[in-house]
Amino acid sequence: MKNILVIGSINMDLTIQVDRIPRAGETLKGYGLAANPGGKGANQAAAMAKLGAPVRMLGAVGRDEYGARLRASLSSCGVDCSAVANADAHTGLAFITVCRGDNCIVIDSGANGAVLPETIRQHAALLDWADILVLQLEIPLETVAYAAKAAKAAGTFVILNPAPAGQTLPETLLRHVDLLIPNEHEASLLLGGKPVSAENAQTAARELYEAYNSGVIITLGDKGCVYYDGSAPLCQPAAAVAAVDTTAAGDSFIGGLCCAIAADAPMEKAVRYATAVSSVTVTRHGALPSLPTKAEADAAFERIFGSAAKHTD
Repeated sequence: MKNILVIGSINMDLTIQVDRIPRAGETLKGYGLAANPGGKGANQAAAMAKLGAPVRMLGAVGRDEYGARLRASLSSCGVDCSAVANADAHTGLAFITVCRGDNCIVIDSGANGAVLPETIRQHAALLDWADILVLQLEIPLETVAYAAKAAKAAGTFVILNPAPAGQTLPETLLRHVDLLIPNEHEASLLLGGKPVSAENAQTAARELYEAYNSGVIITLGDKGCVYYDGSAPLCQPAAAVAAVDTTAAGDSFIGGLCCAIAADAPMEKAVRYATAVSSVTVTRHGALPSLPTKAEADAAFERIFGSAAKHTD
């Protein structure tokens, strides 16, 4: 299986359940407060490692209790954390409000802001080791752009999850990406605000492919996803499950997809495997705690698609 490097965020998720999302200025009672390991980079790295891929994480945590706990949690999932630094800042925090399986999130980046281009230069050997690089947008944008360019120069396959939404991405970043994986909101921003939905996702994926010359997967939540690489679009419905928490759904999808790509699976099978992985994640609470093992993911794949997920072996 190919080697995967994840450069990204490592957060502690502080999650509370509510019966409805509060309006501006409103105070509601919540319940079930929990502190769980998370962060988009960490979630994706942990998802891949739990599925059996060789994964290294490049990022930063604070010199505090949360930082120690996050490092231990990633290591327990099988992620190589030797390139995770202890920064002179508090560990990144995500404040998550969950209502009937949906969520809204506020992030304090903390130590994630210490992952700078110089950090990438100091760990250049990791780019030589990696066959696949996975990036998101919860570390400084200049670092993401530098890492993508350096990875392409090293012959590494670059995957970008342009999340969270809200930043204008430079062309210097987008032209060094091999596979772009936005959700419908992020795809809309990349298309200048044009609305993207399940109904027009194929057209949107084609426009993104033509604009950036990279493969595109637009994830659509419970509507599934669309993949386009210049040939016929691939539309994959989501699995029918009773979702309780979607916090790490997109991250586990990317984890499953990357694991399958690392095992040289055809993209159609990789997308199906990713769908199976995320179908397990949304039935559990939390981020890292909700990620399935390889045995659980393979069982879900067999249940949904009718044959064992041998392409991930």
